[in-house]
Amino acid sequence: MGRRFPPPLFGLEEAEQRARCFVDIARNANEPISKTELIGRARTQLLKPEGDAYTEQYLRRVVSTYIQLGVLRQTEQGIAVYQFARDWRADELDFETFLWYAIKQSWALEGAFPEGIEGLYDIHHVVKQADEPLQRSAIRTRLGEKHEYEFNDEGIRGYPLLLENMGAFVERSEGYETTSPEKFSERFRNADILWQFEQWLKREGPNTAPPSDRVKRDLAKYYMYRESGGHGQHRQLLDTARTDYLDESVLADASEPRVKRADTYVEQHRHRRNLRDTICSEFEEFTPRDLAGLSTAILEQIAAAETETEAIRVKSSAGSGFSRADLDALEQTGRPTYAFPDEFELYEWQQEAASEWFREGTADGERGIAQVVTGAGKTVMALEVLRQWLADNPDGVVTVVVPTKVLMHQWLEELVETLGVPPSDIGWLGDGQKDGFEDGYRVLVSIVNSAVKEDALSQTLRQAGVDDHLLIADECHRYTGDTFSTIFDCERTAALGLSATPLSDPTAEERSPEDEMLVENLGEIYYELSYDEGQRRGLIPDFRINYVGFDLTDAEQMAYQRLTDAVVDAVTDIERQYQNRLYELSGSFSRKLQVIRNNTEKATPAISDYFKYTQERRELVADAVARQAVTLELLQGSVRDEQKAIVFQERIEHLERMVAPKETRGRDSRTGEIADTDVDRAQLYDRYPALKEIDEKLEELFFTANYRPVMYHSGHRNKAWNDFAIEWFSDDGFANVMLSVKALIEGVDVPSADVGIVRVSSGSIRQRIQTLGRILRTGDDPDKQAELYVLYARDTVDSNIFERYDWRQELSQAEVRHLTWATDDGTIDGRLRPATDDEIPDPPTSRTIPDPDELDRGDRYQGPREGFEFSVNADGRPFVDTANGRKFIETASYQEIASFVHREKGGGTVIVNGANHAITYLAESFVFVAVVDDPNDIEYEQDETGGLTGEANLDIEDW
Repeated sequence: MGRRFPPPLFGLEEAEQRARCFVDIARNANEPISKTELIGRARTQLLKPEGDAYTEQYLRRVVSTYIQLGVLRQTEQGIAVYQFARDWRADELDFETFLWYAIKQSWALEGAFPEGIEGLYDIHHVVKQADEPLQRSAIRTRLGEKHEYEFNDEGIRGYPLLLENMGAFVERSEGYETTSPEKFSERFRNADILWQFEQWLKREGPNTAPPSDRVKRDLAKYYMYRESGGHGQHRQLLDTARTDYLDESVLADASEPRVKRADTYVEQHRHRRNLRDTICSEFEEFTPRDLAGLSTAILEQIAAAETETEAIRVKSSAGSGFSRADLDALEQTGRPTYAFPDEFELYEWQQEAASEWFREGTADGERGIAQVVTGAGKTVMALEVLRQWLADNPDGVVTVVVPTKVLMHQWLEELVETLGVPPSDIGWLGDGQKDGFEDGYRVLVSIVNSAVKEDALSQTLRQAGVDDHLLIADECHRYTGDTFSTIFDCERTAALGLSATPLSDPTAEERSPEDEMLVENLGEIYYELSYDEGQRRGLIPDFRINYVGFDLTDAEQMAYQRLTDAVVDAVTDIERQYQNRLYELSGSFSRKLQVIRNNTEKATPAISDYFKYTQERRELVADAVARQAVTLELLQGSVRDEQKAIVFQERIEHLERMVAPKETRGRDSRTGEIADTDVDRAQLYDRYPALKEIDEKLEELFFTANYRPVMYHSGHRNKAWNDFAIEWFSDDGFANVMLSVKALIEGVDVPSADVGIVRVSSGSIRQRIQTLGRILRTGDDPDKQAELYVLYARDTVDSNIFERYDWRQELSQAEVRHLTWATDDGTIDGRLRPATDDEIPDPPTSRTIPDPDELDRGDRYQGPREGFEFSVNADGRPFVDTANGRKFIETASYQEIASFVHREKGGGTVIVNGANHAITYLAESFVFVAVVDDPNDIEYEQDETGGLTGEANLDIEDW
């Protein structure tokens, strides 16, 4: 759910005439006048075009709008007018200026409608950026696309008219156009208190003072509440920031309302300007432009530096870009190059992993992926590989590919400070820099999107005539998409991949195409360091995982079962039509269906049904009442115990339901209706009072002073809020809860947390490993134990997190607890208690190999289903595919099986597992066919020349 667009403005037709009438009535009264009396007098003066009087109810709505606009002034005694209204009626102001003064005074300075200012700016900006005039409907559409606004039935009613009356718009037959666009953009921005604070915090730094932590807390809550679709209680949060930022004089009745900052902010601005002047006069290296965008805290550190080198180092660490001077300043004179400092000692695992990567004398030498737990020191291990490889290849070059700017800066610093690489040997590609090997650099650090753009990496390798090239792919699992995977098109003689989670699912019976591509280009996983091993070696602190199971309500369970039945029906239909093709394709079941749907004309509607119903079932489970209740219990506990907690969600919508749940709207899966039905959450409360109760408690927690949340995700309208969140959640920050979506991105130095809560999870092993890695960064306290809570709905798809991967074995050094959310019948109030043996999910079990003497051909097969695969064509002949075409099998046992498969289903795939049991998919399950010869002993048909047969050109009907 996106932000709600501000409520519509009613009655702005004939705005100047109506404003003149209302202002004259109010200013001619000897004292403030009641709304009822003002309306009564206005009814005699404002008439409909046909001469009839407006109803009292209609004019009451209109007068309310004009009070909201600031045209009229609401006081405790009644309705009056501002001084600028009197100036307008005295012809000292034109109507456009008067209207702007009124809005600025009411909406911005008095905080009556701050989101209105934001709405005006966004509408104005959309029209300003358009190549042609826009009708109101087109404006609304673009607002939704650009800003993800949600609208009520009246949309943007009143706002284009208001902008026209202010002189910002002119309406033509084709639509609205802007007039003096820059003037009005500046006006709206200067009056937007939230935007002013965003700029202040970006410029001064999130942890600067002013503002105080109390102001930052309420500012963050206002932003989160608005972004999550909340409305109604938000203005009180912004009032804290508004009254702190503005001077008290802005509330005085003046002829010209002005946005005047409080003295504390004025002094801070003056202090910052003086610091810049001092630095530029003290250090010749710096210009005012170099210092633009640096916070006051950084400027103070630079000004206090004793040498220019130290000053440059401070600026470099500030993170506002990276220059060649910054890199040079990191160099330590007198130390050996391409060597670790004397006092530096590699961990034993780092030495092991580096040595094993070389594997001299083997075909797999100088290739491979190191799968290493987050926080163990992958970068330093890679530096050791880089050091040894360059020593062995003095004319070689190294490329380090990273996914983010943050990681690029970290690598540049590590190369110089940790390994002693001369800055003159280092180039970088990205963040405004375009170095290349043709410039003489030995090491190039590149953000992946810069490396693949216009084939930049391959081009610089060719231009430099490089023969020996080592490619280091940091966080290599990020490079499997269509665009980033082209990084592997570059020529290289050696490759090293780094990741805590290189494979999307290491337990899958077969790798996904993306995983296969990664391994093909970087090599197999040659070294593994798990959490268990990392903990055993003392590299990561102790931690405990708590699995919290809860039950769906009766109504949710009924809806879940109906959706499951619909999924089963869809799968049955799909397998009936595509059974052979499903088992010829690689990847997950969903991936196979995508391939079929994209490459089949008139694919069965059951495929669409499958995706529809599985999604609705996931949403039902994600929105379970008990999930909200458990999360509330855990958060209340962390706040009470003064702990810091990170809450992980699967999607942004899940996060928003933690912030403004009473305001959100979604699909009513609980009714069991399969058709899409968007309903207001209030309608759900009528059916499920428990949901209303827990939502109210969540919002009550949100507005509690001791609950100080921030949110981190990719959907911010202003990315700076992620930076704010990280800083405010740090040890020196005020925040005690971080609401995030999925795992936080690589390269972000996440502050330590005491508690992690996986509120909604996809069951992805990769995601769970990354999540665990985030909360295990427990600062400098070796005795601090992290806690991870994983919430799951029992006996649902949520329980898939326990399939295929035995975490009790993988994390044997950690304490693993199973808890149950215990409730009384019909209530949501509950408690966490240890799970009984029956409630603890069974660990994954390996498939036992059945005795073939107890199986008949066609019996359902429960044993292993992976191994050697061959196919049977439309003529009943068994074969395997090779790069040179088909190789037909002559071995008798295989030909006999092929006859059976051809007779039963016209051809298809056969799997021979490690026990030499041949199985195939038949009648909606895997079935036993026979015991066959070992696949290594298969004999293939030969052509007349003695070579193996091949059929390079096949008719599609052969399949």
